[in-house]
Amino acid sequence: MCEKQNGCFFFSVCGDIRVTLLELKRGFHAPTLSSCEISLGSVIYAPMHFLVNTSATTAIQFPNLREIHGYMLLGYSSMHSFSSMFPRLSIIHGKDLYHGYSLIVMDNVFLEDFGLTSLINIRQGNVIIARNARLCYAESLRWNDIMEAKKTQVISRQNRDNCAFCPTCPSACWSPTQCQQRCSPNCQGNCLSETVCCPEQCVGGCHYSNITVTSSLICNACRNMRIYATGLCVEKCADNMLKVNYSFLFFQCFPCDNRRL
Repeated sequence: MCEKQNGCFFFSVCGDIRVTLLELKRGFHAPTLSSCEISLGSVIYAPMHFLVNTSATTAIQFPNLREIHGYMLLGYSSMHSFSSMFPRLSIIHGKDLYHGYSLIVMDNVFLEDFGLTSLINIRQGNVIIARNARLCYAESLRWNDIMEAKKTQVISRQNRDNCAFCPTCPSACWSPTQCQQRCSPNCQGNCLSETVCCPEQCVGGCHYSNITVTSSLICNACRNMRIYATGLCVEKCADNMLKVNYSFLFFQCFPCDNRRL
């Protein structure tokens, strides 16, 4: 989780997250990435379940990951749901795409539902969901609410097609018991709940910070840049602030010891 140290907000950042057969043979150590909140690269979970110890790969979790700057590939796994693996993932930027796709979900033989219940924004790139023989509800989701770029495509094929109805939700769902979050039209696609809008400069939703006494709303990601000292998202830097490009956030380091971190 983000922490406030010396008056400034710090976010746990990592590069690519790769759970592949090669990485597993090398001795992939998931706990070193369990605190990561922002992936500056892409997330690839493709363990080739038929060649590795299944219990070792299904126990991997990234409980704090909120933001992916590249693409996300989920494939060749024995997962039934990704709800426990990525419970807080809210935004995929798609700055780096896989053959034009920012989200790829393919060849998960036991996958029954996505479970990506916090995902509310994909900024760029297409989506493909294919050859997941048991996967339900791929057709029920309101993908137009998730996809920011209006000319993108969502391709769904060779999944289970007889379970599109959501039994406990009014319209769209990730699973039989997990409804897709809906924002009020006033929130412009960014909300904490249906009735609580996020600040205007947020993308990918927001969350309450338990760091400050006022428990203010903190953006999961910023549309433009973030003030380093407060964690707030802004359209541009103030005149007395230095814009620092970390490729994922523009941090304004003042008044944090008047130096660039």
